[in-house]
Amino acid sequence: MSNDEILEVSFEEITTANELFCQFDAHHGVLFLDVKKPFSAEDFEAIFNLIEPYFVKNGELRGVIINAKKFPYWSGAKNRAEYLNFAGNNHHKFKKAALNMGGFFTKIVARVARGRVHPEVKIFKYNQIEQSQSWILEGEVKSLH
Repeated sequence: MSNDEILEVSFEEITTANELFCQFDAHHGVLFLDVKKPFSAEDFEAIFNLIEPYFVKNGELRGVIINAKKFPYWSGAKNRAEYLNFAGNNHHKFKKAALNMGGFFTKIVARVARGRVHPEVKIFKYNQIEQSQSWILEGEVKSLH
């Protein structure tokens, strides 16, 4: 691309009834989730609907960034089952997963995930969005925001 060309990047954004902010950059294949409350079943449905057209057209996403002050868990047994179903059915569709959050449980989840799920998992501090984007894109683009 020459210096005279302008790269237009558009984001699809939604906020669920549960206040989960989802931003999807289909150009780079990166999903950003800003989590305020425990996940609900409706959150997983919204995420799936946002990224499924990309999966169908392009296959694997480059990565997902989950930004939360602490590990978001889920609300209730039904939502835990939805989470496990979503993770089990979709983990192979992501190359990398950045967990931008603190807490001991986050470290346990990352350790268990390494070697058991497809995406490479790395922990970042809460709100280290640019650092996690750089890691996911590794040299292609330094920042999406």
